Amino acid sequence: MNKTWIFIPGAKEKFLDKAKELRADVLIFDLEDSVVPKDKKEARGMVEAALGQPTSKNRRFVRVNDVHSPFFIDDIATLAGAAPDGIVIPKVDTRDEMMIADFLLSHYERANGLAPGSISIVPLIETGKGIINAADIAQSAERIEALAFGAEDYMLDVSIPKDEGDALLYARSMLVTASSAAGIAPPIDSVYTDFNDPEGLKAASIRSRGAGFQGRLVIHPKQLETINEVFAPTDREIEEAREIVEAYEASFNEGDGALQVNGKMIDAPVAERAKKLLENESVY
Repeated sequence: MNKTWIFIPGAKEKFLDKAKELRADVLIFDLEDSVVPKDKKEARGMVEAALGQPTSKNRRFVRVNDVHSPFFIDDIATLAGAAPDGIVIPKVDTRDEMMIADFLLSHYERANGLAPGSISIVPLIETGKGIINAADIAQSAERIEALAFGAEDYMLDVSIPKDEGDALLYARSMLVTASSAAGIAPPIDSVYTDFNDPEGLKAASIRSRGAGFQGRLVIHPKQLETINEVFAPTDREIEEAREIVEAYEASFNEGDGALQVNGKMIDAPVAERAKKLLENESVY
């Protein structure tokens, strides 16, 4: 699982240069919101150059401009050759938009000698229409890796004044359920906009993890430590998962389908969740 997905402004050379030093799972070089129209072409070249630099640990994605923008095709044509791990596509509302993106990526993968499907897609869902169509979007192409939630734009679109209480519960649940139904990775939650509120970020991230998200989008490096900490399992969770898996497998081999571990009833779904936690953390 990728816990932290941080946006790097595509037109800011100093941020591009320092990006590889960040303790983020995924760097998202941004060509959309952080770049004004007159700088799009220059930023595209800067991001292409950044993708050519070696990195030790980060996966590298690019947030391209939306499918209906005049910049989308040039974004794909230029950047596919730089072989990013994937692209984030904003303002995704329909399955058809993903089919267009998949077709173009397939074309430019072939043109650049890349393996088919090697560039992943993360659709950014930011509207009511996108939420309603989330299941179709998630299943629209094999290269869809995960869905991401753009809460700020979604709230504007559906006239929710603030992210308070259960205001966004339906939208978040839809993304989690759609991802599960499509057999893709859990979704990525929205940015937390107040980067000077670590306690608020921690509380929001705890709720997000509890709702079924794998991590969240990030707008400032100071948020990384909190998010990495919240979305990583604790030592106790890992230890308990090991105990569950070992006990369940032993019990299953003896012909029993359910048992107790530390006073808790353990059956197949509980054991599978424990096994998945260990696999995701590469400790199994």
